[in-house]
Amino acid sequence: MGVVTLARVAAAVLAASFVVAACGGVTGDPTATVKDFVSLVEQKQFDKIPAIACAAAKDDLKALFDMSNQLAGSLDGVDAKAITDAMTMKFENLDVKEVERSADKAKVSLRGDRTLSFDKAAMTDRVKKVLEAQGMPVDDATVATMIDSMVGAFEHGKPIDWSVDLVVENGKWVVCGISQ
Repeated sequence: MGVVTLARVAAAVLAASFVVAACGGVTGDPTATVKDFVSLVEQKQFDKIPAIACAAAKDDLKALFDMSNQLAGSLDGVDAKAITDAMTMKFENLDVKEVERSADKAKVSLRGDRTLSFDKAAMTDRVKKVLEAQGMPVDDATVATMIDSMVGAFEHGKPIDWSVDLVVENGKWVVCGISQ
């Protein structure tokens, strides 16, 4: 190969790499996307979940973790968002590992502990409203018992072992499903 031919080959390879980059090569890392997803849930930024979810699962994933959506309608006359605001979900001791990947699909293992804690002072008023809406007694002892029962049920870490499915959409890894 002559110098001129070698230069043409190098120029063609360089041009091809620019074309591939311009056409949207895959950016990011599936495990980083999963960590970002967990962070959004912990920060209660449920409205940002669709930005890192696949088109087919945006609404489902948001609804799965947005506790106010889960409570809405089940507590007549009670502000579900106010209850959610008094809760904090944390993921601890996380082990996030990519277990499978192809060009446009990946599976990430997410293991650790999930805790749900409560701001007891904020929950007191909210629990009273829930009890009132259900026609139950709202005395301090009943409210305290209910809050203590929620704390006991959720505040100790519950182990999670999730498989997170990701796909490439618009050149980036996005969450497309979570199974336990």
